[in-house]
Amino acid sequence: MGFFRNNRPSGESTGDKIRETGNILIRYLRLTAEDLRLTAAEKLTVLFSTVTFFALVLIIGTVALVFVSIGIGHWLAATVAPLMAYLYIAIFYVLILAVLIIFKRQLLIDPICRFVTRLIVEAPKLERQNTGEKHETDS
Repeated sequence: MGFFRNNRPSGESTGDKIRETGNILIRYLRLTAEDLRLTAAEKLTVLFSTVTFFALVLIIGTVALVFVSIGIGHWLAATVAPLMAYLYIAIFYVLILAVLIIFKRQLLIDPICRFVTRLIVEAPKLERQNTGEKHETDS
């Protein structure tokens, strides 16, 4: 009897322990890969559904905007010349375009960047609990 006792059950060798540890490691890596695939699928689903939703809103909104613009043009044509009425509407849209170009970063780039960052780079669960933030995957 020395300082180190052999606590292994009879018949279990070091080779068996190494094989068992290797099997556990392989299972862990497979589960991690599966988790990565499922997380990627979830993130892509959210991204594609958001892009699809905003594309549909843009298409329907554009059609509605065209008809509203025509209606406003006809309404203005009753008070000014029809050419001037449609010119006023065109100037209004050019001003909106100028505002979008001037404030492109604040109105377009930053919100999209925040959305994609929030989607891809998820805060650790412990940090979300401290800030009180709720995530759709939390129950």
